[in-house]
Amino acid sequence: MKWILAVLLLGAVLGLNKFAHSAPGPDRTVNAWLNLIDQAEALHLPTGFLKEIDPDFVTVTFEDLRTYAAEYHPEDHRMILSLRLSFNKAGGALMDLERMTHHDVSLLYHELFHSYLDYIFNGPGPGKLSPQANHVLSFAREQMRCHYRFVRINPIRQRRDMTEIRFLSQEDSWEVLNETWAVFVGWQIWTKLEQQANGIGPWTDPLIDAWATLLSEANTSGELLGYYEPDDPEERRVARKRFIAPSNGLTPEGAELLLTIVLEEPDAVVKEGGVVIKASRDTTAEALPCE
Repeated sequence: MKWILAVLLLGAVLGLNKFAHSAPGPDRTVNAWLNLIDQAEALHLPTGFLKEIDPDFVTVTFEDLRTYAAEYHPEDHRMILSLRLSFNKAGGALMDLERMTHHDVSLLYHELFHSYLDYIFNGPGPGKLSPQANHVLSFAREQMRCHYRFVRINPIRQRRDMTEIRFLSQEDSWEVLNETWAVFVGWQIWTKLEQQANGIGPWTDPLIDAWATLLSEANTSGELLGYYEPDDPEERRVARKRFIAPSNGLTPEGAELLLTIVLEEPDAVVKEGGVVIKASRDTTAEALPCE
């Protein structure tokens, strides 16, 4: 399975499961994972989906990455993170969350979400997952069967009105869903931290209204669109990445699911998010049939 690459040259900082530059061990792994959860809870960030993941599932290493901030390799559940974002840039432990920029925290969550989807798809199996994780898994498979399988893409990302139709492989469909959802998770974390710069607190009506405006703008501008790296070697010679057209972007149902289960937002935010995505989605293109 191909890489899933975090973009924008910003740091997704994790350093919490198995370290390339420090002695491994089950106690260290679990303690590092629990420490991350404790730090996230102290900052009022969502942690429920993190508690779903077995700390030994993902191997995390630090490297001096040049092109990307992070790489995720689902074929062996391995995450490579930028060395500059480890503690003292030594590659042995995670920088404290409170010392990270909002972009760093948001891209951390982008990568953590990759780990979560990898785990619920390729981990212990539905019988050992929580009801919430099984719901995410079931919904994701349905979205892959239709919405992220027979799709329109933008061959030239800057020309959003120019589209081509593709029938994606199962692998490419999984990658599109993975990236689209992870982009939204990261966007939500960043936006919330920016809106509530003095510390995350309860939502107010003015905060929700301002957030809804930002969400509409992001969805309309294409900021929330995912991509895949083509399976076909010939196509990969033409373009390393293929970005999905707006007509196959995040669905209202997908936004509501992520806001509820992964991001742990209150009902008012979940409802507003679904309404905004539905109102701002591209409806100019004819819907493509399912399999």
